[in-house]
Amino acid sequence: MQILRLRDVIQKTGLGRSSIYKFSGQGLFPCPIKLGGMSVGWTADRIERWIVERIRERDSVAGNAEHTTPWAVTIGKEGKGQTGLRVLRIKQVIELTGLARATVYKYIHERAFPLPVSLVGASVGWLQAEVEYWLASCTGESSDEPFIESEASSEAA
Repeated sequence: MQILRLRDVIQKTGLGRSSIYKFSGQGLFPCPIKLGGMSVGWTADRIERWIVERIRERDSVAGNAEHTTPWAVTIGKEGKGQTGLRVLRIKQVIELTGLARATVYKYIHERAFPLPVSLVGASVGWLQAEVEYWLASCTGESSDEPFIESEASSEAA
């Protein structure tokens, strides 16, 4: 059993410290376990299952069904996802993709970008694996030929 400390849970879920404690107190997020003294941690399995539950809710998939998202994240029948699922917030998505916030939401509307998952409250995040798959598919579509300006634009200069 792997125990995650607060900084690891923040990195994995995209939630902030106060949100984690607030929502765990409301039963919307896994509760920490006492490690001794003032130390607490979360089991990695429970955090993974929480993320998988968010994916299932987003995609409206039953809890015991095997599922692969449109952006290549696989969830097994027993509720285990691929190892290393991580949720990114919008700022991290912008940094990773180089897209503007408005462009991310435009692509989502056009169904050309992974849908966010609802976390807790009004918070949403994107699965890092899905965003990376989207990036890889974009680079796969691009040509390996160097960019050459068209004759029309070079004549105009």
